[in-house]
Amino acid sequence: MFERIIKYNIWSLLFVLILAMIISVAILKPSWQIGGDGFGYYSYVRSFAFDGDFQFNNEFSLFDSLYHHHTVQGWRTSMGKIGNPFAVGAAILWLPFILIAKFITSIGHFVDPFFITGYNLPFQISITLGTWCYFLLGIILTFKTLNNFVEKKYAWLSILCITAISPLPFYLIYEPSMSHGLTFFSTALLFYFSIKLYKEQQINYRYLALAAFSLGLTFLIRWQDVLLAIIPLGIIIDKLSLTKNWQKYFVSFLIFVGVFFFSVLPQLVMWHYLYGAWISVPQGASFFDLAHPHIWQLFFSSYHGFFIIHPLLIFGIIGLWWAYKKNKYLIFLLIIALILETYINSALFDWYGGGSFGARRMISTLFIFIFGLAYLLKEINKIKLAVILFSIIIFIGFIFNGLLMMAYARKIMPLNAFTPYQEVYYAPIKVLLDL
Repeated sequence: MFERIIKYNIWSLLFVLILAMIISVAILKPSWQIGGDGFGYYSYVRSFAFDGDFQFNNEFSLFDSLYHHHTVQGWRTSMGKIGNPFAVGAAILWLPFILIAKFITSIGHFVDPFFITGYNLPFQISITLGTWCYFLLGIILTFKTLNNFVEKKYAWLSILCITAISPLPFYLIYEPSMSHGLTFFSTALLFYFSIKLYKEQQINYRYLALAAFSLGLTFLIRWQDVLLAIIPLGIIIDKLSLTKNWQKYFVSFLIFVGVFFFSVLPQLVMWHYLYGAWISVPQGASFFDLAHPHIWQLFFSSYHGFFIIHPLLIFGIIGLWWAYKKNKYLIFLLIIALILETYINSALFDWYGGGSFGARRMISTLFIFIFGLAYLLKEINKIKLAVILFSIIIFIGFIFNGLLMMAYARKIMPLNAFTPYQEVYYAPIKVLLDL
């Protein structure tokens, strides 16, 4: 029936998503003030575009005055500089949009309530539009990748469903200055070129280099996501196992490591400049404890637990069973990647993600859930009653996710404090009662 109304192509998918984002902003009226983690990501590009340096004293002085923190003193490094524990990738991707905003402000008159420029409405909008553009590019890449495995209909529906029931909408609508919309793009790019490599009969050095570049970009946005290297590296090893030509082994890994190294140089140089070391953990040694992961809590705690706040994402895991039947080695790599991401995110001292909407750090694995759900939808489509029931469940999940977003944004529920299970599930009802 829907095939008569909807053409399952990338243009209709983009139209639905853009329309949904515009309507959401019109209804929810979010404040896009650059704050929280977003302040740290943005400070690199603000300092470069306005001051021509990476001295963050004025940026973080503003942050301290706005949010009553003491970062200027607390983040001072042994090099005598103000440190920045956030990655540089977001700033690099936002730079073109910030330069456009800077040009617009130079020819117009905009209210600027801050004691340094670069934080008023044009820049808030430019960051949001930048994040949205990269998110939509990630959607295009994911759709094209899935088309290698399933019909467009299932790719279309899977992307829409997972996006609607995941933490991602919160970070597109309410917190676009966070890195998660950009992470969705970089991991989609990595998956896209990994599958390009996977589909070739032999090693394709072009796709290998592009996969390495994508991994580098992913690292630049969120360092822990470098663990997703298991996917392209596993594919490379599988391709090379078909040959006994050791020269190909050497050349392949030399290209991969070389491209990855040059891709991550901006972060290495910044670490060296700020901290005096090429490799650094700016948050300190206590930032993670690999010996004591909180895996159960990451998934099932009422304090931002992945499957507690977003329970229907479990369908993406279930769908991997049918995907495994068709692509055993690839799904094996995706499952290993998911396990590694789970482990590192649960081993962080703030495994709950601070002021988080759900397990926000797991957004980097959403492409795996999308892949699995596409196969589950294909199976469900064989039974008419199952299609109806699943459609109802997903619709309820979409409404629940939207109301829960509003509950956090309106402080009906605290983002940065423990919340009992009953309050998590009662919060959407509170929102409805307050409407």
